[in-house]
Parts: sequence; structure tokens; C-alpha cells
Amino acid sequence: MLENLSEADPATIVSNVKLIESLEDTKKASVEIAKQQAVAKETEIIINNLREIYRRVAAEGAMIYFLLIVLNNVNHMYQYSLESFQTFFFKAIEKTAAFDEEEQRVLALRE
Repeated sequence: MLENLSEADPATIVSNVKLIESLEDTKKASVEIAKQQAVAKETEIIINNLREIYRRVAAEGAMIYFLLIVLNNVNHMYQYSLESFQTFFFKAIEKTAAFDEEEQRVLALRE
């Protein structure tokens, strides 16, 4: 397109249908990209906010897992794999009631 634009005769540039159609297509694509970028920015903000809300649950989950690992030092009977811990962790998430507010759900998950 840039080549067509640079090679176009300034006197007949308005009558060059191929070039005009190419420019219109490019304009439509740029408008669509701008819309998608706006949606992506909004989605990024939502994800970042939710990440911060759920960070406390993740930190407590990690702390509980590493406490279980340390229990092995007390007695070898207390051995837990990451897979078994994940099973219990995800079951707890599934059993926790859904709330309209994410903050309420986090509090319920922490109980």
C-alpha cells in the first residue's frame, strides 16, 4: 500500500480506486484494532483488580502447603504431595459458596 501511495500520480490520486479501497480497508482495520485495544485495557484492569483481591487466598494456601511439608520433619507419616494438596485446595474452592462481591468470596475461602 505504501508503495502504491508513493508511486501514485498526485494529479490522479483521487481517481485511483485500488489505492482508495486499500486506504479504506486500512482505516477500518485500525478502527477495529483500537476497539479491541480498549477492550483489552478494560480486561487487564479487571484481571489486575481480581488478582489483588485473591492474593490473600493464594498466600494462605501457599503457607498451608509449606506447613504441611514441614510436618514431615516432625514425623515421616505426615507426607503430602503437591497433587494431593491441590486436590483438597480445589475442592475447598468448589465447595465455597459464590457471592456477588469478590471480597465476600475471599473471606469465605479463608475460613
